[in-house]
Amino acid sequence: MALPIHDDAPTRRIPWMTYTLIVVNVIVFLFLEPASMQGGDVDRDEVNVTEEREINEYAYKWGAIPCEIQHMEPLSEGIRCTGERDASEPAVSGKVVLLSLLTCMFIHGSIFHLAGNMLFLWVFGNNVEDRLGPVPYLALYLLTGLVATFGHALFNWDDAVPVLGASGAIAGVMGAYLVFRPRGRILTVLLWVVLYIPAWVLLGLFFVTQFLTPNEDSVAWIAHAAGMAAGFLAALVLARFFPDPWKPVTRPEIGAPVRA
Repeated sequence: MALPIHDDAPTRRIPWMTYTLIVVNVIVFLFLEPASMQGGDVDRDEVNVTEEREINEYAYKWGAIPCEIQHMEPLSEGIRCTGERDASEPAVSGKVVLLSLLTCMFIHGSIFHLAGNMLFLWVFGNNVEDRLGPVPYLALYLLTGLVATFGHALFNWDDAVPVLGASGAIAGVMGAYLVFRPRGRILTVLLWVVLYIPAWVLLGLFFVTQFLTPNEDSVAWIAHAAGMAAGFLAALVLARFFPDPWKPVTRPEIGAPVRA
């Protein structure tokens, strides 16, 4: 297990958009999500029937569901899903499927889920925002989050289990960081040892290990891989329009010949 703490790459400005995203995620978790989701990972054996239904209703209303994305209609309309489906799925009416593609990025299933995602956003988001500026950075965050959700849905087309969390969007930010700061050093807790690891090593390992995630872990690893790939490719293009402010500018010497 590798847990990043911070990086050694400097920034020119305060990353207000990164702070805002963290605050919004925390506010949603503390004040809008059911209280029964705010402990540790939800154990269905330890919650009563009312709490379980409350959790399911919230997740099915605001989470992104692959089967709904396929049909662009909510489950309450009676669409047919042949994949995995929660037996206690509530009948949520009035859901806007397109809106759920956005809201799912701000919902977390436990305090550990939230804390892990916000830590990664804290470590990698500030440098990407510093390079792009707050508005393009937010666009990158949201668009790669959408790609991540669609990537998961594509490989789980008939699934009726909600996808929750900011992991896909944050993976997109990590992919962009890999382009912008590949040689940055990340202070990381690795097997209980704290050491600096080059960004390209840490992020490369993160990407590769997604494909080794067991299916029984209930982790949307395809969303992580798709989001990171999208962020990496987007950053390759954006790097041409947003030059590295820390890269020294080379100017020709006075009197030096100019090649035509």
